[in-house]
Amino acid sequence: MVELDYYSNWYQTLPELHILGGVVLMLLWLVVLLRLLRPQQNTFPKPHKPIERFASKWVKRLLYLIVVVMVTTGYLIATGQGEPLLLFENTKLPAISHFSASQIDTMGWVHEYASYLLMILVLFHAAGALKHHFIDKDDTLKRMT
Repeated sequence: MVELDYYSNWYQTLPELHILGGVVLMLLWLVVLLRLLRPQQNTFPKPHKPIERFASKWVKRLLYLIVVVMVTTGYLIATGQGEPLLLFENTKLPAISHFSASQIDTMGWVHEYASYLLMILVLFHAAGALKHHFIDKDDTLKRMT
């Protein structure tokens, strides 16, 4: 999305797909957040080191936070001109405010760099899962599925 220019074949289509994907992610994320409100017991197998427990807990929290930041800034960018977000040509998500161009640019910056941070954390999370599976040879990866 960053390098998309006016003469690209995807100039009209890709932003719409990006926004639609963001709305779908927002709806799925609401389901995840509702699931998180249920009381649950987060149990780690005994052999995990305290630093692994700490890293697991905080990477998971950061993943949740970054997705919320990305969905929120994406929505605010898409509706920043005060116009509702049109989905499927008849469904509208209302705009909650009108923002200046500099505010929209700032939200775009946050949205972009949050996506980079999300990719780094996902790679870190996947590397940790693979480390447990191939090096530690424990059932952490099996428990995650």
